[in-house]
Amino acid sequence: MSAARLLFAVLLLFPALCAVPTTIVGVKVIKSNPGRTASFTVRLPTACGACTVLSDTIYQGQNSREIFFHLQVPVTRPLISDIAVDLSGTEVREVIVEKSRIHFVKTESGISFDLPVAPRARSSTVELQTSLEWPGIVVRIEHAFPERRAGKYASGTWPALERQAALNLEFGLREALRDLQLGRDVGDRGLGKIHLMGFDTNNPLGHEDYPPHIHLILRWPHFAGSQAPHFYITDKGLLSPDVIVTIDGMPHIAATHVPANAWLPAVDYLGAIAFETKVTASGGLILRRTESESCELNPWNAGPEGFASGTRVACSSGKEYRVRAVDDVSRGELRVEVAGKPPELYRYDVDTAVLLSAEPPLN
Repeated sequence: MSAARLLFAVLLLFPALCAVPTTIVGVKVIKSNPGRTASFTVRLPTACGACTVLSDTIYQGQNSREIFFHLQVPVTRPLISDIAVDLSGTEVREVIVEKSRIHFVKTESGISFDLPVAPRARSSTVELQTSLEWPGIVVRIEHAFPERRAGKYASGTWPALERQAALNLEFGLREALRDLQLGRDVGDRGLGKIHLMGFDTNNPLGHEDYPPHIHLILRWPHFAGSQAPHFYITDKGLLSPDVIVTIDGMPHIAATHVPANAWLPAVDYLGAIAFETKVTASGGLILRRTESESCELNPWNAGPEGFASGTRVACSSGKEYRVRAVDDVSRGELRVEVAGKPPELYRYDVDTAVLLSAEPPLN
């Protein structure tokens, strides 16, 4: 290649070679007086020409509790100074970036603050989820605030019954995993962790967590490739026979529909089946490790609330567990009762969902 052509090729590549890497940072402004809505405008410092306010509706908006927006900023600057927000008279109680409160100053038109920047794959500012961990098991609680409802949960009947059913199912499955010693075994063998999750009613960054469901995921150590079953919850608080499985980190792989009354295997990253699940004809769930080791989950009673009344877990070990959990989002308290055991109390920050205390301690 001639020198002229080489120079031309370098010039063509120059913008890409010199592009500044960026990350997205979410900001949440908590209102002092919930319920008041007002317009807001974000003003970026002129010194940061690479900073941008993302305008898509999934990136900015407000509800009665908070205002939120996201900025695309260069990762080469650990702090972006003098970001201002005009708030039309709205009083501010806190400013949250990811899961931390940051210092802000009140101005004549609103507030100003310095933004800490840390590279991340996805901003978690608008998510309110608390994760509780035991050996080989993670229980993630999505806290459902009716005033934060968004996406497909923005209108219509608030899914209070489905939310309660999901919570009781998550902790019922925790007891089943413990009885079958699946969580500890998966962790000890380096196969990852088993994740129990509910559904988010706030549409974080466009994640349509709809319709109501729970997950029971054998999350591989490297995340991508893990099967993510969606066990849907009906308006009667029971599990639907329609189960859909997606693959974490691989959205190009089409979702799989599991036939009714079929066993769904959870395959580890070595190709072996760790456990299987099946939705029963009555809307319950069977979790089995082998053909002789299993637990069946059914509603606590036969009333109209289904699993919202609680979860009864009957295992092949001969043990039975009766489980109820209540999430008080106004106080930031999650209470779990398993019959015959001391009650559990988990306190969390209502603005960030960060776990503040656990009684008894997590182990």
